[in-house]
Amino acid sequence: MLVESTPGAFWGLQTAKANFCEEVGTYQDDIKSHSDLDYVVTRYVAEFINSLTNLLYIFYGIYGLRRLRQKSNVDVFRTIPYWGLMAVGICSAAFHISLKYQTQMLDDLSMHFATTPVLHRVLTVNATRRDTIAMAILLGSSLLGLVVYHVKMDELILHSVYFGATIVVIGIRTMQLINTQTRAGSAARGQIWGIVRFGAVIFNSGFYLWLIDGWACGFLRSAREKIGLPWAFLLELHGWWHIFTGIGAYIFIAVVDHLVSGEEHDDIEATFAWPAPWASRSIFAGKEVNLKPPKQE
Repeated sequence: MLVESTPGAFWGLQTAKANFCEEVGTYQDDIKSHSDLDYVVTRYVAEFINSLTNLLYIFYGIYGLRRLRQKSNVDVFRTIPYWGLMAVGICSAAFHISLKYQTQMLDDLSMHFATTPVLHRVLTVNATRRDTIAMAILLGSSLLGLVVYHVKMDELILHSVYFGATIVVIGIRTMQLINTQTRAGSAARGQIWGIVRFGAVIFNSGFYLWLIDGWACGFLRSAREKIGLPWAFLLELHGWWHIFTGIGAYIFIAVVDHLVSGEEHDDIEATFAWPAPWASRSIFAGKEVNLKPPKQE
């Protein structure tokens, strides 16, 4: 369905189905009213905060790539999840800037381009090269089928189910890897558990904010009108969804990379970007972080 564009909107008519809760304005049920609330800050950006917050994905992707460049003999496949994380930020920003059907498809599919390489890594730990290639072909074929179906049918159910199942499998395998790749009772295990628990909590919190942003849009818009800019931006819950899921996605990508690579756990806090170092010594880590590693003989 085409939505009438805001006068002076640089990108013209909205062709994307999705349109999120905007900065200011009065909520109406008529879908055409949404366009009146786009391009509030500038005629070049339809949803300003929703676009701006995508920078976090890009920053974390760059940080991860820079960390890998400091290591020797890094397999190029280790970099793919970080490139995928950057792709999420770029594609999502393009969608929220323009509200076009094409950029909406890029936004949807970039989520799978980020998670599928991580899924491949957790499923092929200690696998033979033949099995690793076979799994890559299987996952690649599945993703290609999903891409074709999603773009052709413009549906959300299979897209959401596939993404949710991927996240669940990555989460379960990550927990298994922590127990197999770290020593029981060690400080490192406690620190990594703290990071993963925090990552899971903040990722799920972002999802709940995404739901509230849709369910309570009328209330949020009314509250933002009363507060006024710039403080009204703090009630942009879809923007917080980007921030929270960006942190959570980075944490799981970085933890999986660390565990699968077989690197030493000597300096966990220096290995990850903030807020992972804080989480590694917070209440999420439990008692194990207080344990001192045994002295080397």
